[in-house]
Amino acid sequence: MRTSSHRLAAIALLAGVTAACSSENNETIIPAQSEALAEPSATAAPDPASFPDVVATVNGVDIKKSALVQQVAGVGAETPPDQDTTSAAFFSSVLDELVGGELLYQASKQRGLTADDAAIEQQLSALRARFPDPSLFEQALAQQGLTLDKLKAQMEHDLSIQNLIDADITPRISVSEEAIRKFYDENPEQMRQPDRLQLSHILKRVAPDATPEVKSATQVALETILEQARAGADFAALAREHSEDPGSATNGGELVVSRGETVPPFEEAAFALEPGGLSPVVETQFGFHIIKLSEKIDGQLVPFEQVQPRIEEFLKQQAVQQEIGNTVESLKQAGTVELFI
Repeated sequence: MRTSSHRLAAIALLAGVTAACSSENNETIIPAQSEALAEPSATAAPDPASFPDVVATVNGVDIKKSALVQQVAGVGAETPPDQDTTSAAFFSSVLDELVGGELLYQASKQRGLTADDAAIEQQLSALRARFPDPSLFEQALAQQGLTLDKLKAQMEHDLSIQNLIDADITPRISVSEEAIRKFYDENPEQMRQPDRLQLSHILKRVAPDATPEVKSATQVALETILEQARAGADFAALAREHSEDPGSATNGGELVVSRGETVPPFEEAAFALEPGGLSPVVETQFGFHIIKLSEKIDGQLVPFEQVQPRIEEFLKQQAVQQEIGNTVESLKQAGTVELFI
């Protein structure tokens, strides 16, 4: 069940904020449940210009065409590219989500669970804090077609729904250890840490549009550092002195990586090395690198006890989503929903 929060996420992304997808120890992450909205449709794509201004009513509350078009754009941006986001089925699915969101919002109002001003201001302050300059926040709002008042209204809507979920749905959800163990046993590949490399690297940054002369000079400089490393100079000391990678330079260039976590040229060079080996100078979109491999770490099954809390949380979230769907269906049955497209 999606709400309008994809627009808040888009604003956050414009602030340069990204969500971490792995733990500090690079443990296996249980993949998020697929949220495919609809199978690709062979029918002609609908023309929103032909829609009526009001595309649905929920207990007498209008859902406007403009809201549907905006939601389709937001959800479409988050949808895998192999899914058709222009089909009638996709529009219908997104409209159904808007209807469900309105039903849940109305239920939160009836239960006295609407978000108060303090909660809205707290979320707004957290969002503002992600921008180094207030003008950038205003620009992000404009890019999303929002005013500050509209943003606050969306926050009030989404926080109220979350209050309802927290009060009426989540407390009813529990996951047995038997179910957690069953998931662990039936998904061994998801419970494995991938093969990893413990390595160090030195990066000299070069802009992608740098002139050939600048690139050549940078490469030559790094070749000189490579010769020092081959002659036995301490690689960690060289990295601390010369590397321009802010994430690793201070700790001697050390990284632990698995396949898919770095850009392809870096990955190819790193996985071709044997422990103790040095790569030639490697060019990537970030500049030029030297890589030294310390250790190859074979993938292994994560012990049940280590991953148990995360499986439990994953299964709880699945159950919450299912119960949200059941709640929406009950609210539909008890109310009056009319669709006009």
